[in-house]
Amino acid sequence: MNHESRICDLSEMGDVDLIKNHTLFHPTALRQMTEKERKQAEEEIRESGESLARAQEIAHVGSWELDLVNDELAWSDEIYRIFGLNPQEFGATYEGFLKSVHPDDREMVNKAYTDSVESKTPYDVVHRILRPDGEVRFVHEKSVDVCDETGKAIRSVGTVQDITERVQTEERLKCLNESLKQRTLELARSNKDLEQFVYIASHDLQEPLRTISNYTKLLKRRYDDKFDSDAKEFMDFIIDGSTRMQHLIQDILEFSRIDRKGKEIKEADTLRALKKAISNLNAVIEKSRTSLTYNDLPEVMADETQLVRLFQNLLDNAIKFHDGRPPHIRIFAERLRGECLFAIRDKGIGFNPKYAERIFTIFQRLHRDEYPGTGLGLAISRRIVERHGGQIWAESRLGSGSTFYFTLPCNDQGHGEAGE
Repeated sequence: MNHESRICDLSEMGDVDLIKNHTLFHPTALRQMTEKERKQAEEEIRESGESLARAQEIAHVGSWELDLVNDELAWSDEIYRIFGLNPQEFGATYEGFLKSVHPDDREMVNKAYTDSVESKTPYDVVHRILRPDGEVRFVHEKSVDVCDETGKAIRSVGTVQDITERVQTEERLKCLNESLKQRTLELARSNKDLEQFVYIASHDLQEPLRTISNYTKLLKRRYDDKFDSDAKEFMDFIIDGSTRMQHLIQDILEFSRIDRKGKEIKEADTLRALKKAISNLNAVIEKSRTSLTYNDLPEVMADETQLVRLFQNLLDNAIKFHDGRPPHIRIFAERLRGECLFAIRDKGIGFNPKYAERIFTIFQRLHRDEYPGTGLGLAISRRIVERHGGQIWAESRLGSGSTFYFTLPCNDQGHGEAGE
């Protein structure tokens, strides 16, 4: 190789840059040296070679050089380690290298390298090797060619990196992702089947309950004078039980439909939703002599029908759990970095803070006998809030009332009006 030699294609060299200054790549400098200078140069070369060998071992990257004229292949120590070979076991030729390539990849690797030499483009390929002990490993090879003054490639200089662990990790991740995808699909199908079952079962249960309730009422109305007090009480139990079961079924249906039957989430008038909830509870509010105050409420991005239901559930909860005095409930809100925080505060009986999470669980009731309910109101409220990407929680102390908080995404384009 003379001083006119050059890299055939300087583009996209990548990792090959790390061996450009290796002694395999450059010809010996032709200049006069003193004995002291020569020894110093040899020591620097030795230290440089040791540093390069350590770096290659740490990175699992080896360097190689192929003399295309004489078919002589030189490997660094790290390549021998990667291929599981001893220097005396290796033929030090291109054909010897191909014998270490996995049989199924051999033709592909040979074609890729031959094409790169002929087209004077960088060689860049991932393939498998077969070690003498039968172990298969994955390597990533890159190289560039050095040409003479006529443009003919006379040698190739490249790197080999052992990427077996990376490939195996990627394969494991791929399998895990496929497994997760399959389980997600199965869960979606299961949830869909469960929702359909709940809907059908609940729908089919309502008709016989209505029949039981209606005929018991009819029986009581027509033959009231023929029944004694015990019989009348028994019929009242039947009617009351049927009514409570109907309410429970309706709440179960609503709970199952929150995600499946929810409307589009868009700009929602919070104040209008609150007023609609208050209107729906008008009879309960008047009977309990509840007073309500609410401040300026920001508009949000929500399914307004579900927003009405959310306010209605939380207000009904605040009215229900009072201590005998007329309930006073305050609704207020504030904007917090792209989301709106709402609070509904009452002066009712409160609850032990240790139950602050349990009360949002389906069918969990702290006052099962003292107060009516299905145990689904707060569970429905949580489901609605979570569907909108928000959070809901409660703070309370026994005898000191409760405050229910929830967050929803704000509609930054609109604002509600104050009311009372």
